[in-house]
Amino acid sequence: MTEVYSNDVTVTMRGVGDPIGLPYTVNPLELAERDALIEVREGPQGDPGPQGAPAWPWAWQGDIADFATLEALPLTTADARKAWRVVAENALYVWTGVDWVRFLDAFQATGKQGPPTTLTGVAAAGTVGSSAAAEITGDAPNQTLSITFPRGAVGVQGDPGTAGAIADAEDVADLTDAKDGSVLSWSTTDDLWHPTPHPKLLGPWSIAGSQFAGASNVSAPERVVATMTLPAQPVAYRPIVIAGHLSVKVHIASADDTRIIVEIRLGSATGPIIGFGMPLGAPNSTDILLSPRWEQAITPDSTHATVAANQTATIYISILRVSGSRTYTVVTQGAQLIMMAQPLKDQT
Repeated sequence: MTEVYSNDVTVTMRGVGDPIGLPYTVNPLELAERDALIEVREGPQGDPGPQGAPAWPWAWQGDIADFATLEALPLTTADARKAWRVVAENALYVWTGVDWVRFLDAFQATGKQGPPTTLTGVAAAGTVGSSAAAEITGDAPNQTLSITFPRGAVGVQGDPGTAGAIADAEDVADLTDAKDGSVLSWSTTDDLWHPTPHPKLLGPWSIAGSQFAGASNVSAPERVVATMTLPAQPVAYRPIVIAGHLSVKVHIASADDTRIIVEIRLGSATGPIIGFGMPLGAPNSTDILLSPRWEQAITPDSTHATVAANQTATIYISILRVSGSRTYTVVTQGAQLIMMAQPLKDQT
């Protein structure tokens, strides 16, 4: 090979596009003093390179009309990393503190496909004659589509529906623990119907005649002449003496020589008193009328002299001599006691 030039040269290689697709047969070489320029046909685009370092952060300054206006700004190294959008070029310019870095076509390009949005629909009825409206609220991908539909005019009354269970009504409280025989009572506390014991009296129960213990010439100052058992009820209640009478003959020569009364008590002969027979002092066999009586004030909310739910109760009828010392005789013929139960007002 013949040497034509022996000094060092600077070689610059420049890629040349191939719009036709024909291979180059000659790669031109151009010498200018000690510079050599070689044009080489560009090859096909290669695969993407490795992920680069994060972009240089910058502080957004907004829009500016053109580059000339941007250059006129009195920027120093303290303004490094500030960036503007040059409207005339639709380009982004970043100030490095010394010079400008320009990014072409930085705006209005199609972005990457975002995640799909999941819409949750909510419907509401507007006023009669209003217009339909729709609104999307929230941030993607979880958003809510609220649609307001105009409310129509009131239509004609439909056919009667089938009867539903009262327990399924929206204004009825839980009836799981409702007692047998309960009724619904409205509560202003929560605006619901609640189960409550039926206000009617339960019963009646009674004893009569041979269920009383007769006796002659009794000298004891106190004597139990009968007991009766009230069956357990599904609700708590207050035993009520409805009526009754008992014949007692006091062996006296004059009125009020000896006085006899009858007490009706709950649970034992000394339990709370619930009934009473008016005292008499006649010298012959006399009916003592039995009626309700309590030893303290009673209201619908009182728990005095009451029986718990699902509990039996025993009633005691006793004769007491409150004055004198004469003997007395208990006559069972025609004797009777009638009892009923009054459910308590409030129960859970």
